[in-house]
Amino acid sequence: MTVVFVTGVVTKVLTTNQRTQTIIMEPELVIVEWRDIVATAGWEQEPTCPTLFTVGWLIREDKDSIAIASTKDPADSMESQDQTPYYGFHVFPFGAVVRLRRISEGLYPSA
Repeated sequence: MTVVFVTGVVTKVLTTNQRTQTIIMEPELVIVEWRDIVATAGWEQEPTCPTLFTVGWLIREDKDSIAIASTKDPADSMESQDQTPYYGFHVFPFGAVVRLRRISEGLYPSA
């Protein structure tokens, strides 16, 4: 395991079987812009894939997917660990992600 600094956020970079995964230790607030999948079974003519936006705390980013959590609960502490728990996960396949925008820490909501 290697510890590196990425834009001021401590991360763990794990390499297993030629696959690299970055785990964010202090999650950043991000906006994920992504394309959704549309399936039809009727007479629709050439539907298009919508572009959507989801906001959350960046939990994991690797070559396959991006995972964010929509809820941060600083008042709750996990029983066995001294860390803030996150809930409400969304995992996006990397190919569906159009852009990942990081929110400046100065704009974070106060706890």
